[in-house]
Amino acid sequence: MKSWTAFALMCVLPSLIGCTKSRGGDSAHGAVSAAAVLPASAQAQPGPPPAVVGARTKIPLVRGLTVIGAASERQGDYEASTAVEAIDPDGTLHLSTSADVPDSSGGPPRSVHVTRSVTAADLRNARTYKYMFYTGGEEVYPGTTAMGTSAAVVADLRLRGNAAVSLDGNAGGLAGMMSSLLGGLPGADNKGTERGYPTASGNLTLAEPKPVPFRVIVNDAAVSVPVWHVKGRFGEGEAAVDVDWKILDDPDNPLSLRFAFGKEQFEIVRIAFPVENAATALEAELTDHKRAVLYGIYFDFNSATIKPQSEAVLRAIVDVMNKDPEWVLAVEGHTDNIGGDARNQDLSSRRAASVKAALVERGVAADRLETAGYGAAVPRETNATLAGRARNRRVELTRR
Repeated sequence: MKSWTAFALMCVLPSLIGCTKSRGGDSAHGAVSAAAVLPASAQAQPGPPPAVVGARTKIPLVRGLTVIGAASERQGDYEASTAVEAIDPDGTLHLSTSADVPDSSGGPPRSVHVTRSVTAADLRNARTYKYMFYTGGEEVYPGTTAMGTSAAVVADLRLRGNAAVSLDGNAGGLAGMMSSLLGGLPGADNKGTERGYPTASGNLTLAEPKPVPFRVIVNDAAVSVPVWHVKGRFGEGEAAVDVDWKILDDPDNPLSLRFAFGKEQFEIVRIAFPVENAATALEAELTDHKRAVLYGIYFDFNSATIKPQSEAVLRAIVDVMNKDPEWVLAVEGHTDNIGGDARNQDLSSRRAASVKAALVERGVAADRLETAGYGAAVPRETNATLAGRARNRRVELTRR
């Protein structure tokens, strides 16, 4: 059976990523009374907010660039990550998207992994945005982009304030993806094309006259990046759908950062790319503030199992602990407020313990690490939005 996903933005759409009500985990981070579970110090000092950087933060298109998107389905909140696995000498991108998708029947989540390549020529000139793919599909779809749009579309928005584009949902369409991501889609043929969701063309126009700031976590810091906010109507008659889209104002890397198609939406909540001074920056944060917020430790859906993509952050922590042998760190797990309090409390505690175990396995002495789980008791953002819930699911380090 083929698995379905969408590369909306630079990752995927509500089909692979999401966050909503569910059974706990990445989709169930319940609110717990702070007074009941937090020590007084944690209640009074939740830690400094991440620094907000200027509105011209550059997101480089490099190997290792990883974009995390969030979406919400009735099965639960979950996330998907898309990584740039390689860039050919001619500029062709090789992408990999993965997610643990919640099961609508209440069973264990199913892992989805899709690869896709986008040619350098399409990154420059393509005007079709292909947002749906399936595991049995082609590696390259000529004339389309997947991480966002092309330099040509951004150029049109800058010069004329509008751009002609097409949206290609021929692997199933958003509605099918949302309702039955991994199963046999109603009306779907063996190529994954759901009747009623053909490619639709339209014209994007500026919803605002100039780029506007878009807040996103980049390498564990909250930054603002400039985006074009555009809208358009795609399709004809009763099948027409309104599109609301935010595109990074950078011809070299015009990522889709928010994509709303009808009632469905997908939003990029975190971006990471390799930096040379990851351990240095972490050490400085722990030195200056005695606390660091980490979004780059990833877990399986509704689980304390750490994903392999977390290795870079784990190694940075190990490097810091080796450099500062007197330090003792508390590893804190935090969740959003979806789901039951007890379940969220348990999940956050187990995730903190998993991080400690991973660090001990990499050489950090166990007596230099403490753990605590706070469930949803110390949110950093509102739990009323998809992006806020996603950013409340995190690990924090406190230097004792």
